[in-house]
Amino acid sequence: MRVLYVVHRFLPKFISGTEQYVLALARAGLAAGDDVRVYAVDPGFEPPFGPAELRRYDVDGVPVTCHSFAMGSVQNHVLADWWNPLNQASFEALLDEFRPEIAHLFHLRFVGIDRVDDLERRRIPFLIHLMDFWYVCPNFLLLRTEPKPRAALAPPDALAGEPTLVQCDGPPQGGYGCFDCVHTTVAQWAREPWARARHAERRRGGEFPLDEASGEQAGYAMIERPRHLASALARAARLFSPSRTVKAALEKAGAPTGALEVVPYAIDRSALRALADPPRDAVHVGYLGTFAPHKGLAVLLDAFRGLDDRAVRLHCFGRFGDYPGYDAKLRELAAGDPRVEFHGPFARAELARVVSGLHLLVVPSLWRENTPFVCLEARAAGLELVTSALDGMTECVPPGRGRSFPAGDAAALRAELRAAAAGVRARGHRRLDPDETIPDVREQYAAFRERYVAARSVVR
Repeated sequence: MRVLYVVHRFLPKFISGTEQYVLALARAGLAAGDDVRVYAVDPGFEPPFGPAELRRYDVDGVPVTCHSFAMGSVQNHVLADWWNPLNQASFEALLDEFRPEIAHLFHLRFVGIDRVDDLERRRIPFLIHLMDFWYVCPNFLLLRTEPKPRAALAPPDALAGEPTLVQCDGPPQGGYGCFDCVHTTVAQWAREPWARARHAERRRGGEFPLDEASGEQAGYAMIERPRHLASALARAARLFSPSRTVKAALEKAGAPTGALEVVPYAIDRSALRALADPPRDAVHVGYLGTFAPHKGLAVLLDAFRGLDDRAVRLHCFGRFGDYPGYDAKLRELAAGDPRVEFHGPFARAELARVVSGLHLLVVPSLWRENTPFVCLEARAAGLELVTSALDGMTECVPPGRGRSFPAGDAAALRAELRAAAAGVRARGHRRLDPDETIPDVREQYAAFRERYVAARSVVR
């Protein structure tokens, strides 16, 4: 079977969970004898902007077609987030060359939901995977920023006065409220009374947003976004969500989820076969993930630096450079504490080595997450989990596998770290028993393949 996977970005430049999951499934498909390829984009946001480029390369044997283009050539960035004709030619050329029998769409941010039209014109059935909240939230996190007054926290809290991230239930004010989180420089123009009146007029006339550098067109693209993305979801042969959390969030925001199936993520269990015994010199705590504000590493560092246990070590795996201002905050919080070490990112082949050096894994995210892969890998390896008490994380931590704390509360996290460290010592520095209930990615690909065959038969 010829299978096309579509994702908003891909390895080796982008290395987050979505990209790793797509790669693992694609490799499983190739191993099963199918022809699986990946289409991705690479939008450039920083000058100098080069010409658009179509790159073809392999990642671990998986053929990739990547369309690089300059966002500087886009006038309406609100529209380009979800509708992008710049990608049409490269995508259609791949469809005509590869002739996929099925397309599995993992993320369409900057790729454009207009790729759905390209598939439908060729009668290629497609399935949509909800990797985060993008279909109802332009920042894909369902978070909004609010100021946090210094008086709200006790003086020892190093994060006092920092902005706080608050959970959101979907596009406020029909989409106009989204400008408080994204594209803030055009917020006022986009929401002017005259612009709102013009938007209503355009909608009555059935107009589509234009790629123009105007606040009025940006505003129109934002309020049209929910309707058009909901339409894309409704046209898919199947919808998949890895958690009940995402399903509930989309339903609350009014997105169609009638054909949605909750399919928890799988992992590549072979990556953990070479686990070594855990160290006994101290309690080793890990953070594995992106150094981004919504991931909450600053909360963990603030909690850890107030921990009076000198026989606990914190290992942070991830890369600096994506959020320079936040990087400076992280380094400031860790400064002078010899127990904290930044290791940098690691290759997937090193997962067993990294996990072997840990007893606990902390996932301090400030958003609801979408079943973090690190939680599943930690369970499979026998690491105890300490997570924020938000649905996307607590849903994937069964009883006996971990503990939680109020998101963003460094003092509460500090208390849980003390308790968890005591538990590690009580177990003689052993990890928990590996969780054997998490499916392997090869089994999951076989299950998806059955759905591919069913979707293809309906179209024919």
